[in-house]
Amino acid sequence: MPFAGKSFPLTATQSRGRLRRAQHPGPPARYNCSVYVRRAVTVIALSAGMLAQSAPASCPAERPVDDIITEVHKQQSNKKHRNPNPFPDVICIWGWCRDHSSKQTPPTFPESTPQAKNPSENENTGSSRAPVDKCNDATEMALKAAHNVEVGDYSFATKNHDGALLRYKDAVEEKPADAAIHVRLGRVFERLGQLPQAMEQYKAAQELAAPAKWSDEAKAAVLRLQHRQPSGKD
Repeated sequence: MPFAGKSFPLTATQSRGRLRRAQHPGPPARYNCSVYVRRAVTVIALSAGMLAQSAPASCPAERPVDDIITEVHKQQSNKKHRNPNPFPDVICIWGWCRDHSSKQTPPTFPESTPQAKNPSENENTGSSRAPVDKCNDATEMALKAAHNVEVGDYSFATKNHDGALLRYKDAVEEKPADAAIHVRLGRVFERLGQLPQAMEQYKAAQELAAPAKWSDEAKAAVLRLQHRQPSGKD
């Protein structure tokens, strides 16, 4: 081989390049690793934030009945001309609105040439609308329950226990998963001396997720009634 064992002098450009690399060495491998880790954490955090923003809002019907009552009153107090009806026909809570102020007929559109529809489009549209319709129905029932609870609370406070019982019974049918309604129903049963029915409602409240105020009252009521009920011994 004609060039074996021979070395060639460096050019001026190559010499300057080696000098710069010697004076300014690149970052160590540990630094590069930490930079990559920080970048990965940043990407994960941004992705989590985007997922949180895109997550669908919970249905208003899932809120506790007392929160619904408070929100309706809050919306009413923000209006210049307050409606004397505590649960008016037009209500907007947490982005969900209903309007029963008048009987509205569905809009009509001019007839057009029918177009062939893709069956998969109808199926996808129906599946996406189902949760919305379910939430609308549940929220309507939750608003009725909230109205019955508020009227029942007034009746209970004025010692109209029979009236309160009717209202609370309607409310628990309209919103059966609300512990606060079960506790209220247990209270009025207890005042009327119907202890087995009161115990049933308090125990039902204990089995439901609820704010501590209601779960604690249900627990204390069960213990209280257990001591009041006869033991069956002579």
